[in-house]
Amino acid sequence: MTDTESPAAVVQALIAGRNADIETSLRLIAPESLDQGERVTREDWRRKWEQTRAACPDMEVITEHSVENGEWVAHRYTIRGTHTGDIFGAAPTGKPFVTGGIDMVRVVDGLLVEHWAYAAPLRNGD
Repeated sequence: MTDTESPAAVVQALIAGRNADIETSLRLIAPESLDQGERVTREDWRRKWEQTRAACPDMEVITEHSVENGEWVAHRYTIRGTHTGDIFGAAPTGKPFVTGGIDMVRVVDGLLVEHWAYAAPLRNGD
C-alpha cells in the first residue's frame, strides 16, 4: 500500500478484483484474517469467492456509501445478479435477484485483517 491508498481504496480494489482477478485481490488479504469472527486463510477466501462466482457468474456489487474511520471501512452495497446456484443459503431460482448489505472491514498495513457482513434476503430482481 502506498501512502496515498486508504483502507477504503483497499476495500474497493478487493471488490473490483474478486470477480475479475482473484489472485490480485487475495494479495490484499492478510495470510490469516477474521471473517465473521472465524479465523480464515487466503485459500478460504478463494473458495468462498469461487463458490459465489459459480452460483452467480454475473454478480455485480455496487457500493452505495462508504465511510472510513482509521483502520475500519463500513460500506452499504447493493448486489445484483442471476441466481443460478446456491448463494447466501438460498436454493437457485434461475431468476435475477437484488439484495443489499453492510460490511465492516478492518485494513492494517494495506491488508484486510477482519471482515463482518450482513446481507438482506434475496429479492426478485425483475
